[in-house]
Amino acid sequence: IKKAGGFCLLIIGITFLSFLLSYLSPGDPAQILLNNQGVKASEEALQSTRHELGLDRPMIVQYGDWLMDLCKGDMGTSYKSNRPVLSEMTAKIPGTLILTVTALGVTMLLSIPLGTWCAWYAGGKADRLIQMVTYLFASLPSFFLALLLMYFLSLKIKLFPVIGSLSLKGLVMPVLTLALTLSAWYIRQVRAIIRKEMQGSYIDGLRARGMSERQILFGHVLRNCRGPLVTLIGISFGSMLGGTTIVESIFSWPGVGKLAVDAITARDYPVIQSYVVWMAVIYLSINYLIEFLYPLLDP
Repeated sequence: IKKAGGFCLLIIGITFLSFLLSYLSPGDPAQILLNNQGVKASEEALQSTRHELGLDRPMIVQYGDWLMDLCKGDMGTSYKSNRPVLSEMTAKIPGTLILTVTALGVTMLLSIPLGTWCAWYAGGKADRLIQMVTYLFASLPSFFLALLLMYFLSLKIKLFPVIGSLSLKGLVMPVLTLALTLSAWYIRQVRAIIRKEMQGSYIDGLRARGMSERQILFGHVLRNCRGPLVTLIGISFGSMLGGTTIVESIFSWPGVGKLAVDAITARDYPVIQSYVVWMAVIYLSINYLIEFLYPLLDP
């Protein structure tokens, strides 16, 4: 009950700050709406549109009405498309979900085996080589890596389309961009977590009992590393579900991040506000889920 109360207070606080920033930002939503509809923005038309949208009322009243509508499942109407924001969001969520799950899956397949190898054979040639490669990919911004992949895999070799789509070929380059960037960070984190666990005094006890190194690694070390690894995965999953805005924009991926960027460019405040709600709810929910899983992973 205490966590649920804290969750609601956090959502209210985050949405209020977002609403306040939108209210204070430059640009008149009424003028934007009229321009998008191709109507001449005369002073009379602006005043009428502001009244229809409720923009002529105090900010706190506008926020209260918006919050009440949100509780009823109404996120408002997009200024840009003149469609319900809820339908706009739900149309884009599957694209972001597919991209997130696939990219995170590829990242886990790369980083957990390689991170474990580096930790177990720390200081060896393979460890040093992998560390150099991770430094390289960690130092490359995701947009630069995306442009490199686009140049070589699309323009030169012509293996994959430039524009991302919900197909196997259209998925490859966005997933590669995210997975390579994330893996560079994850391999180093996995290595550090396992190395720290291997320094525990119980490892010496297991060796003294005659356990093989393989039994120690798979039977004890990796099992005790589950908690920190779940935290890493949860944080990344929450962030990526909010939309990987740069990658989605470069590849024109039909996801929530691209929707948010387009809404910011068009000053589409109802969509921006709904995106903030989505991001906050997803991130907080996953954090609470991780807290719930911790006692199950480590009783």
